[in-house]
Amino acid sequence: MKTLFSTFIMISLLSSCASLISGGRQTVMVTTPEINGAMCSLADSKGRVYYIESTPGTALVERGDGPIAVICEKKGYMKGTGIISEKIAGANYGNLALGPVAPIGYFIDGITGSGQKYISSVEVFLEELPEKKRKPWESSGM
Repeated sequence: MKTLFSTFIMISLLSSCASLISGGRQTVMVTTPEINGAMCSLADSKGRVYYIESTPGTALVERGDGPIAVICEKKGYMKGTGIISEKIAGANYGNLALGPVAPIGYFIDGITGSGQKYISSVEVFLEELPEKKRKPWESSGM
């Protein structure tokens, strides 16, 4: 019985290829082309919010929680939005090599979020506010 349990644990660990190779977190970069210094918030489907104080910048996010909505803002500009989409992590395909124990690997990778990965960067475009919508203290050089 002890040997059977040990074997099950070993197979479970080895079958979760993406968990072993890439982990459950990932760094993503947000840039605002031609406009540096914007502040951005990133929100996932589980309600977690990550912040980037100044673009270009990075945030360490949890994987496997659906697309991440990005909102960037800076004085003198309209808010810009973007989406960081996710796809299946290449390491997740390593589970297929294990044949009949592959479902165990997919299950573990799914729970840890390692079975998915986000695109590594996203560009969020900010448009300058029209003169009549700008407040007197907001100049176009901010």
